[in-house]
Amino acid sequence: MTGPHPPEGSTVHEGVEGWTIDGSSNDSSLLVEATGLLARELPDPRFVDDAYLRWSYRENPLGRAIERHQMIDGAAGPELVAHYANLPRRYRGPDGNRTDGAWSLNAVVHSDHQRARHFSRIGVEIYEEAAAGGRSFVIAVTNAKSTGAVIKYMGWRLLGPLPVKIIPPFGSGAARIRHHEVTDDWLDSVAFDDFAAMVDRHRVDGWATDYTPDVLRWRLACPSSAYSVHIGDDVALVTTKSSFGPWPACVVLKVFPIASGSAVVDATRAIRSATRWHRSAFAVHAGFGSSIRVRGIRPPRRLQPSPLNLLVRHLDQSIDQDALILDTFEFLDMDAY
Repeated sequence: MTGPHPPEGSTVHEGVEGWTIDGSSNDSSLLVEATGLLARELPDPRFVDDAYLRWSYRENPLGRAIERHQMIDGAAGPELVAHYANLPRRYRGPDGNRTDGAWSLNAVVHSDHQRARHFSRIGVEIYEEAAAGGRSFVIAVTNAKSTGAVIKYMGWRLLGPLPVKIIPPFGSGAARIRHHEVTDDWLDSVAFDDFAAMVDRHRVDGWATDYTPDVLRWRLACPSSAYSVHIGDDVALVTTKSSFGPWPACVVLKVFPIASGSAVVDATRAIRSATRWHRSAFAVHAGFGSSIRVRGIRPPRRLQPSPLNLLVRHLDQSIDQDALILDTFEFLDMDAY
C-alpha cells in the first residue's frame, strides 16, 4: 500500500485497499465523516450533521455501537469509503428469557469503490467482535438490491418482507384514548414513567426487542424525529407523521398491547383515532406481532416501494440460525423513522 502509514490501532487486510478503524475512540471526526458518506450514498434528513450517529452509536443505554470505518489514501488525504455498525440490543423471549443481541444498520460503501471487498471485511470484523462480547444474534432490514449479497456472502438468513397495511381513518375510533407529543419534557415526566411501566409486558412466542424504560426513553429521543404516543384502554401506539406523495399519513411505528395476558389485541380503532389526531389521510403499519391485530388493506406489491426484507444472523455459532423466530418486529424496532 502506498501513501501514509495507517494510524496506530487500525487494521490492514491482505488484498483489501486501505485500513480499518474500529471507532472505539471518542474521535468525533469519525462520526462526521460517516455522516457525510451516508448523506452522499443514502440521502436522508437525519444526515445533516453528526447528531443522529452520536445519539445512535454513543448514547444507547445498552452500550456503544460496534463501528467500522474503512479508509483509503485519497487524493486529498485519508478518505472514508465504507462504514458499518451494529448496535447493542437486548431481546426478550418466551418464559421471560433475555439475550444480548445486536441491530445492524448503516451499511454503506462509496459508489466509486464498490466490489472492492470493503464491506465484507468490516462486516466480518464487526460480527467477530460482537460474538466475542457475548452477543447471540443480529437482526437487519435490507432493500431488495442488498438482500441477495448479504445472504450469499455474509451468512444471513432471510425471514421475508415486512407486511404492510394501509388503514383508512373511516369507522369508529377508540372509545377513550390519550394523545401525547413526545418532547424532552414529556420523556422526563411522570406521564412517561407511567407509560413505560405499562407497555411491553405482554407474553411473546419468539424474540422481540426488550423495551425497558431506559431503552424506550432513548429510542423516543432520536434527534430529527417527531413522535407521538397514544394510550387507550388495551393498547398504546407510537406514531409519526409523514407523507406519501401529496397525502399526509400517520405512520404507526409500534403497537404495544397493554394487557399482560395472552389475548390478541385489535389496534385498528386506536390507529384510526391517531390518524384523525394527526389530520392524516390514512395510516400505514409495517411489521407483525403475535399479540396484535391490525385490520387494513394490503397494497399490491407494485404500488409499494422496494420491499423491506427482514434478516437474521447468528453471532454465537452454537445457536441454530434456522430455528430463530421473531415474535414482533415493527418500524420502531429499526431505524426507518
